Amino acid sequence: MKYHYQFVSKTTVRIELIPEDKKEKELLSSFSKEMDDPQLTELYQKGLKGYAAGTSLIRTNFMSFPHVALCGYATEAKQIA
Repeated sequence: MKYHYQFVSKTTVRIELIPEDKKEKELLSSFSKEMDDPQLTELYQKGLKGYAAGTSLIRTNFMSFPHVALCGYATEAKQIA
């Protein structure tokens, strides 16, 4: 899966999932709007890590389900040893 990013604000990024093969296209087609799918959330979390390491996905607002979403995120607290 490839990801396309667009900055929105300090805590929001637009992420587009771009399938690279038939298997990934079928996977995206299998998701339902009615269900909160942990596998879809994981795809966006993985994309977010590529955009901004050390962040956590806190919300996903779909613009074009399931391919494009506005993803709200928070920076993970750094531990001081």
